[in-house]
Amino acid sequence: MPLPWSRTWPPLLAALALSAAVWPVLGLPAVLLSLLGVLALPRPGAPGRRAAQLLVALSGACAAIGLVRFVVEVAMPGIVRGGRAAGEQRAVSWLRDVLFAQDAMRRAAWIDPDGDGVGSAALLSELCTGDPLRGQAARPSAVLTCGELIESPLGPAARKGGYLFAVCLPLRGGGWSAGASAELDEEAAERSFLAYAWPDGGGRFDDAFFLDQDENIQQLRLPSGEALRCDSARSLAGWEPWRGKRPRPGPLPGSVPEAQSSAR
Repeated sequence: MPLPWSRTWPPLLAALALSAAVWPVLGLPAVLLSLLGVLALPRPGAPGRRAAQLLVALSGACAAIGLVRFVVEVAMPGIVRGGRAAGEQRAVSWLRDVLFAQDAMRRAAWIDPDGDGVGSAALLSELCTGDPLRGQAARPSAVLTCGELIESPLGPAARKGGYLFAVCLPLRGGGWSAGASAELDEEAAERSFLAYAWPDGGGRFDDAFFLDQDENIQQLRLPSGEALRCDSARSLAGWEPWRGKRPRPGPLPGSVPEAQSSAR
């Protein structure tokens, strides 16, 4: 003859709660069922009430342990990982904003020392302030909204969302610079630049990113105390594509002057 349900559910609840203490993912349902178990206790004086009360109390304690472990071991790390992933996504999105701005600079030839109709890439301070640094006319407004500009080991950098951002341009004879210099290779800057994002030291993020003119986005876990340089994209080992991202194909936007493009 099967046992009445009022006598079988307390042991089942206790078994679930004990399992929750071992496997924290069961903590939340175990707590909810323990609360229901309190409401389902036999009425006072009914046979088995004392045993049911003890089992429900044991279940509540084990379920609470499981819930605390779930919050500490599963929920909170998941929230932290989610926040870190969102911050990294924002950093990459802003690097892409730099890419689109440089595409526009190339097409508009705002910085065009050789007068060939193909613009050179802009330094970050030129993108963020619109102040003339290399002979071009001043702009009434900035190309990018960059927030706070500070000095960094790379040169002028923008601080946004826990990251620092800088843009490096090629130098004549090799190398790169993030600051205005007479040694900038304007012809090479028509075809290449590097944009970096790296943690600002607040401890929220660990990975650095760089992006080049072809939207080649790479990611690197920075060793403790490691500082980026303008040539780090070439000199540091360990860079790997961000989320498997491939460079964009085809010629660079604006790499052929608009007048020539229309004539073809």
